[in-house]
Amino acid sequence: MAFMAHFDADEFEAMQDWFAPDGVWERPDGTLRGLGQLRAWCEARKGGTIFVRHLLCNLRFEALPQGRVRIHSYVTVYRHDGQSGDARPAPMSGPALVGRYTDDLVLHEGRWKIHHKSVQADFKAR
Repeated sequence: MAFMAHFDADEFEAMQDWFAPDGVWERPDGTLRGLGQLRAWCEARKGGTIFVRHLLCNLRFEALPQGRVRIHSYVTVYRHDGQSGDARPAPMSGPALVGRYTDDLVLHEGRWKIHHKSVQADFKAR
C-alpha cells in the first residue's frame, strides 16, 4: 500500500524504497524489470500532468516458500489527465480501472519489498 501511496503523491524516491533491486512490475503499458528501469520510468513521469489515486481493498495474504509473501487485493484507479497546477478537487466521471493486484514480497536487507507486482484489469473506462 505504501508503494502505491507514494506513487499517487509523486514521491518517486520513497516509492522506489519499496521495490526489490531485481523486482518486476507488470503494468498495463509494459513491464518494468529491476530498480534501474523503475527509476527511469519514475524520472520520465516527473512533472507530468496525470493526477491519480489507487484505492486498495480486500487484502488477502498467502505464505509462499522461501519466506516470501503474496498479497492479493482489489484496486480501483481514479485518474485525471490535466495540466500541472490544476485546482483540486479534480473533475471525475468514474473509475479509470477496477481490477486485482498480485504482489509478491521478499525480505531484502531486513525490509519487505515488492519482488513481483502484476495487475489484472477487470473493468476499464472507455
